Amino acid sequence: MDILCKIKASEREAEALQQTLHEIDELSTRWNTLCAAPFDPERMSPGIETTIAASLALENMPYSPSLVHKIVTDKTHSGSKTESLIQGYYTILQALYADAHKYPLCEDTIVALHTALFPNGKENSGSHATTRPAAVNFLDYKAPTLFNRSRTVSVNNEIRDLVEWTNRELTRSDHHPLVIIAAFTYEFISIHPFREGKGELSRILSTLLLLQNHYEWARATSIDSLIEQQCSTYYQTLKRGQQNRYSSQENITAWVLFLCNIWLQALRSLVTNLPEPEVAPPVSPSGELHTPSSATPAENPATPPVYLNSRQKRVLAVLEREEPAKVSDLAHRLQGVSINTLKKDLLYLRQHNLITAHGVLKGTIYTLKK
Repeated sequence: MDILCKIKASEREAEALQQTLHEIDELSTRWNTLCAAPFDPERMSPGIETTIAASLALENMPYSPSLVHKIVTDKTHSGSKTESLIQGYYTILQALYADAHKYPLCEDTIVALHTALFPNGKENSGSHATTRPAAVNFLDYKAPTLFNRSRTVSVNNEIRDLVEWTNRELTRSDHHPLVIIAAFTYEFISIHPFREGKGELSRILSTLLLLQNHYEWARATSIDSLIEQQCSTYYQTLKRGQQNRYSSQENITAWVLFLCNIWLQALRSLVTNLPEPEVAPPVSPSGELHTPSSATPAENPATPPVYLNSRQKRVLAVLEREEPAKVSDLAHRLQGVSINTLKKDLLYLRQHNLITAHGVLKGTIYTLKK
């Protein structure tokens, strides 16, 4: 499985995506530096309630945040299907916001989350009801979707392949994690593994992956509210990809661009009133701090120097000699350094404006910042 081959971006689209991802990375760094804080259930509750209301609205279930609040705080609720869904949704988001890493992306996690959303479903009712099934039990059937399946496909196999692909790509770090997460969300919705709740669950899993990949701001804003405000575009871009499902013409570029732009809007709304970060002075590949000889204290106020470890200095030295370079080139030159470690170093260097990444998919190259 290679879902990224479904991204058939034009030159203009690829440039737009690269710029969006670059801005998200820069704003995420500002947020993590200035606003990262431990999970506070009381402070997060209003945002969770807003997210639930927006997510339900996307599925044609109009519930206001105030009504959601009443349901989640009312211990004597009727136990109706929708109220159970809201209660389960609230419990899930609180758990993910508190510690997303407790819930690895796997088939059992997906089933457990779905069961929490729909505890009174047919498959979980009666004397054998369970809220956390021990075995995976996806509903393997031809689901009605926006597209026509051209061949019989096992939903179980599709989900299993999707989970394996997503975990592998996020671990290898060959591609930007947001592209992987956007592609995962499209695939999950399109596979349609459950008779109900695929939309809500896809957005929950998207948030889970964002938090697990250090986008902590995802719990400080209601991404679903922004999607709900642009619901027509949300469904149009989804349908645009699905209309050629299971063919070589399937193209999810519009979907990936849309979701990345939603994330960027969410971040912009969070950091609008934050102070600008201090700009670090340039650092040479040897790690020495350079200050122009003509500089005066008034012209260049003191800023903290960028600390580089010996490995990061070696990365810069390689780029100085051999730029542009791919990750594989750097890994070949820096024997003994794992790909994962190297990716973290490259992200650190990018965040401190020392190098530039060109491209967003396979074949991304790096150069020194000019």
